[in-house]
Amino acid sequence: MQEVVRELIAQRVVGVLRLPRSDLALRALEVAIEHGVTAVEVTLTTPNALEILSEARKRWEGRAWVGAGTVLDAEHTRQAIEAGAQFVVSPILDAGMVEAALEAEIPPIPGVFSPTEIVTAHRWGAPIVKVFPAVTLGTAFFKEVKAPLPGIPLMAVGGIHAHNAAEYLHAGADMVGVGGALFPKTAILAGEFEGVAQAAEALAALRHLHDDR
Repeated sequence: MQEVVRELIAQRVVGVLRLPRSDLALRALEVAIEHGVTAVEVTLTTPNALEILSEARKRWEGRAWVGAGTVLDAEHTRQAIEAGAQFVVSPILDAGMVEAALEAEIPPIPGVFSPTEIVTAHRWGAPIVKVFPAVTLGTAFFKEVKAPLPGIPLMAVGGIHAHNAAEYLHAGADMVGVGGALFPKTAILAGEFEGVAQAAEALAALRHLHDDR
C-alpha cells in the first residue's frame, strides 16, 4: 500500500474521470495517460464504471495507477477493489470505506472539509486525505492548515485545473485531483480529445514542483 501512496504523491495529479457515456471512457483515459497523467480514477457514477476500471487496470498495468472515485461506503469499496482499483477515493468521510480499503491493503482517500475531519481521517488510517471542494476553501486554507498539521498528506479536489493547480501545490496541497478540466464532458461527447491531451501535458509538468515548496 505504501508504494501506491508514494507514487500517487510523486505524480502530484490524479485525473478524475466522470462521464455519462462509458463507450468514450477508455479513449479519454488513454489520451490522458499517453500525455502524462498516469494516475487516474474512474468515478462510480460513470456508467459501467467497474467494467471500465477493470479494463483500464489490465490495459495500463505497470504504466498507470488506476483507482475508483465516488466510493461512498464499504460495499462500494469492496466492489471497486475486486474490479482492480489500486486506490479508492470518496467525496465524504465514511468509516466503512476507510476500514474496508485498509483491510484489503488498498489506500483509502476519504473526502473532508475541515481540520477536525482531516485529523479524524488520518487517525482512522487514511494515508492521504482529500479536501473537497477545494475551490470553496481556496488556497489559503491549505497554507493555514498545513502549519499545525504538516504531516498529513492532502489532496485538493474540486475546481482544480491546469491554471490554478500549482497555486494549491505551493500553498500546501501534496497533490491535486482534476476532473472536468482534464476530461471536458461536452468535447469528449463530441468525439474531441485534443483538450484532454493539452490539459494532461500541462498537468503532468506539475510533478516537478515538489522540490520547490
